[in-house]
Amino acid sequence: MSFSTCSAPSTACGSGMANDATLRGKTGDAPANTRIDVKQDSSRVKKGWEDELKDRIQVFLGTVHDFIDTLLPCSTPFVATPEVLNAFWAYNRHQGDEISSYPSLLFGLERIVASFPRDKRIAFVDTSDHHVPFPFPAFKDHHHFTKPDISVSFPGSPIPVKPRWEHISMVIEVKDTPEKDPFPRSGDKHVGTVAQLAKNARNLMLAHGFLCSFVVGIYGNIVRLARFDHSYALVSPRIDLRVGGAKLLQKFLWHFVHPLVGRTVVGNDPTMRMLDAESQEWIRLQLRKASPADAEKHLSGLDQGRRVEVYDEATGRCVPFLLYHLVDVNGRLFSRATMVWRAIEDTRVWIDGRLVPDPARTEPVKPRIVKEAWRQVVRPAETGFYRRLQGAIAEGGRIGLAKMAYGGDIGEIEMRWWQETQRCRASSHSISMANALFSTPNINPALTNTSSSVATPLFSSIGSYPPIYNNDAATPGQYPLYYPQHQTYSWRLIDEEYRYLERSHMRIVIDDVGRPLTAFKSTRELVEAVRDAIIGHRQAWETAGVLHRDVSLGNILILDNNNDVDAKPFVGFLHDFDYSSMEPDGAVQEASAGEGTYPDGSAVNRKERMGTYHFMAVELVSGEATTHDIHHDLESFYWILLWVILRHTECSRNGETGEQLWPQVFVCEDDRLAVGAKHWWIVEAAKKRLEIQDNPPLTDLMDSLTLCVSSQTAAHLLARLGHPAPVLTYDTLLSLIDKALADKERWPTNDWKRCTLLDRDARTVPQDTISLLAKNHTSEHAGPLPEFSATKFTPMRGVQSAPRLGTRKVSVSTHSGRPSDRESRPSKRQKTAMSLTPAVPGPDSCSSSSRPPRGRRGSSLNIQPVRQSPRITAKKAASDSPQAPSPPT
Repeated sequence: MSFSTCSAPSTACGSGMANDATLRGKTGDAPANTRIDVKQDSSRVKKGWEDELKDRIQVFLGTVHDFIDTLLPCSTPFVATPEVLNAFWAYNRHQGDEISSYPSLLFGLERIVASFPRDKRIAFVDTSDHHVPFPFPAFKDHHHFTKPDISVSFPGSPIPVKPRWEHISMVIEVKDTPEKDPFPRSGDKHVGTVAQLAKNARNLMLAHGFLCSFVVGIYGNIVRLARFDHSYALVSPRIDLRVGGAKLLQKFLWHFVHPLVGRTVVGNDPTMRMLDAESQEWIRLQLRKASPADAEKHLSGLDQGRRVEVYDEATGRCVPFLLYHLVDVNGRLFSRATMVWRAIEDTRVWIDGRLVPDPARTEPVKPRIVKEAWRQVVRPAETGFYRRLQGAIAEGGRIGLAKMAYGGDIGEIEMRWWQETQRCRASSHSISMANALFSTPNINPALTNTSSSVATPLFSSIGSYPPIYNNDAATPGQYPLYYPQHQTYSWRLIDEEYRYLERSHMRIVIDDVGRPLTAFKSTRELVEAVRDAIIGHRQAWETAGVLHRDVSLGNILILDNNNDVDAKPFVGFLHDFDYSSMEPDGAVQEASAGEGTYPDGSAVNRKERMGTYHFMAVELVSGEATTHDIHHDLESFYWILLWVILRHTECSRNGETGEQLWPQVFVCEDDRLAVGAKHWWIVEAAKKRLEIQDNPPLTDLMDSLTLCVSSQTAAHLLARLGHPAPVLTYDTLLSLIDKALADKERWPTNDWKRCTLLDRDARTVPQDTISLLAKNHTSEHAGPLPEFSATKFTPMRGVQSAPRLGTRKVSVSTHSGRPSDRESRPSKRQKTAMSLTPAVPGPDSCSSSSRPPRGRRGSSLNIQPVRQSPRITAKKAASDSPQAPSPPT
């Protein structure tokens, strides 16, 4: 393996760069599934990060000044101080002993920020021997700790000797020699060096809700500045500390702590702030009034909560929410980075710069779910699917489906504002009230909240009230930055052709609050929740024409307070319609065609492999060209039930416990192994069924469902021979489940079991899943096992071979017959439309010309120089002045 570089993006190769068909953390047991998925020295973890970073890093082709001026727009002019020139005179690099150089390095860093204003001065601390766990304690067992070499405080704040991520604004990683600079280098050992930077960037974005994060690598006397977002990473040219490097580093840090938009540092989200003491106390008061289930338990992580502004696309207004309990987090760096929170609406109002209770809002607030994610712009916003569902299904008749209360795509409206600013600057026209004009399309005044004593502000992507803009000299109404920040732009700096790989920041509020399936109180409640989700899936398809296409563990929740008087008529519900398709007529009975539509009416190709890998139907995992249909989603419900039962009940088959059986069934190493494992499970069920202790109804149900799935897995083979084959239907599944639930007397209570597969001393985790498969496989029962090597196998490009963070999301185009981006690439027509609009629904197949650039084939981490940004050609003086930045030329 090698790292490669080239002077310009090369001709696209077949597989493409942006492989998003990797593992995705899910609610409950996710993101990790076993301890081997968490250990830092695990080959799975190392391979996972290598795959995560592959083809996702570019070396910025302009100068270091260009890198800083373009990516860190500054509110206050930078002026170098003379004493900084010799700041690192004492910096001694000791080959093989980098730690001994830290004192002199820290001395130099402190010296270059000594002239900063006190409220902008940052502090540095050696944390190379300090374990910093994952930012959220509830998920720390799912991710290994990190040890940042040098941690940087927030401006004007001290930093503890042993800080947590909440104290850290930036990380500096140090190596002893310039030869360890990984940008670019050859050799597998440099993957770990880059992964260090990437892990720190990921943790910073999660801990603080950053829109992007910055990390620094120091390799001997060579310095690299790196900017990460959820789509890509850009690295600066080399900085030599011996030749003007101290001045450049001082300029970088100055810009970092003087953001043009946002609080504290560049990358801070101006629509989000951490909870202060008053807000935390107000949340406690409101929850005491509402008395939701497990309120005290959910308040345990309140100090990590945040206040966010939700864009309501129905009214164009800003609806603030207080997030107090993290339900789920996707720990991947280059991904949707989904975070799911319990939250309450902040009904307080701003008076004299303080949030105070609104006397006109006397009704109690109720907990809701706020989902935050970065969708790829080529896919439609999830809000469109919810609007379709809620328009087609009457509120009283809704069963097993989540309901959206508010929601909108912040990146999309910011992109419109930015585009209009660019157009008006080019034509010298003014754009007064641009926030209102371009942040609030299609407003329905009748939906605007009027119950407040203070007018609800229109939403603004730089902060609705108060706006977080740090330059009074800007032209009113103009978007103040060179590029949008709620929509990534790293790919566009390479070439506008690749903008479909960018991601857009969105938030939605779900009216229904639930807990993970893995937190069931009894197996009967578990089965009831899955039954209701199946009913909801049926409603979505038959009433609204929406096919979910991603039925998975995290996308089914058990409704909170389902025993209350005001409870809804269901126990569980289906949510997360990010990857759904929609029929044009809105109401269908059978899926037959391979084309559906997106909410705007554009076509979507259903002939692609879509879903969360562990729960996908066998036919889809096999990679054969097929239309994603209803029965594929229905099969996913079976694999979800089996997943939870094996991990959270006392069960066994042939003398092996559920936790011993789980890794033999749910294999993520390779498509052939995954299909072989599920076939093995189904065929072995004919010989010996799974026994759930003291639970005859569930034992019988799983036996019946297994036989149904067995028939379905053979359906496509029988169809080739011209024989009609049974497939799973709504009626089949629901009748079996209802029959089992009718046997009320024999269902046990409180039969949830804690899964120990993530325990540090777990001995049930097999070290070689392949060996287990080979051992348990018998040709007379399962046919020949697909050929593979026990020590090495070569997965198809784009399908990762290391399940490191849990279940993975997969989309494979069946037109080409090979894996591609999870987020399908656009057609030539769509790419043309994307140059005019900020978000383009309707992924389609693409020609090789639409694929992103690559380095040499066979490299483990292709790091390439990025083309010079148009912004770089503007006068450098513009970035160092307090005036609003000039538009890109």
